[in-house]
Amino acid sequence: MERQDIEVFLALAEELHFARTAERLRLTPAAVSQSLKRVERRVGAPLFTRTTRRVDLTPLGRQFHADLEPAYAQVQAAIARAVSTAHGLSGNLRLGYMSAAVTSPLLALVDSFRAQTPDISVSIQETTLADLYGPLRRAEVDLCVLPLPVAEPDLTTGPTLLSEAALLAVPTTHRLARLTSITPADLGDEPFLFAQNLPQYWIGHHLPATASSARTTRLAGFQEVLAYVASGHGVAVVGDQTSRLYPRPGLTCVPLEATARFDYALTWRTDAIPPLASAFLTHATT
Repeated sequence: MERQDIEVFLALAEELHFARTAERLRLTPAAVSQSLKRVERRVGAPLFTRTTRRVDLTPLGRQFHADLEPAYAQVQAAIARAVSTAHGLSGNLRLGYMSAAVTSPLLALVDSFRAQTPDISVSIQETTLADLYGPLRRAEVDLCVLPLPVAEPDLTTGPTLLSEAALLAVPTTHRLARLTSITPADLGDEPFLFAQNLPQYWIGHHLPATASSARTTRLAGFQEVLAYVASGHGVAVVGDQTSRLYPRPGLTCVPLEATARFDYALTWRTDAIPPLASAFLTHATT
């Protein structure tokens, strides 16, 4: 039985939907149907019942799935272990991240990477706006997910793991809080608040075009920015995660039009990328 036929059967047993299975495996629905026919011919009996409204496993299909899934997982693990050993992939990969919202896509990548390279370990640490590039430069992490743009000559950026819309954080009693969306023309001469250690080019990238000459105030960190906004000391351009992960009384976040999105990308030291980090980058882009 061909490997692809096994993968099609296992995926279809989970999805119970031909179109979703095809999309998951990057095949056409016709290719999924042909693969399943080969498997059923090999077994000698139907493994699924199919109607125009429902797909389900037959009793034989459930038995076959229960026997095949763990066996296939063992084969995949053996192949992954051999590949990682052959390429010298062992040891500990150190990952940093800045922003709570990026943890979900990052951890999903870590889980799938460890499944393919079972002899490695991965440690993860949160970095801060107050020391945005320090952990990379001090070689405390091998890769770090950082907010773009990163225009540092000693750092290189790779695949983007998260992209989110820009919002404007304003006091709940502010005139802009009543709007469903904010255009640059709505801003007037509002003062903008940013964390103190963000590079000026980063601030310029995220300021609305009409606010390029606006007054800006630097504060210790992100939580301070939100606190000052809520107390009426200014407004702040923030990512969509703010309204979900950092709600606080007196703070309202409104969609901000015609403004750069907040993107977070894997970043590394330009002159030093360990083999494990390079393998993780390859995994993240495939």
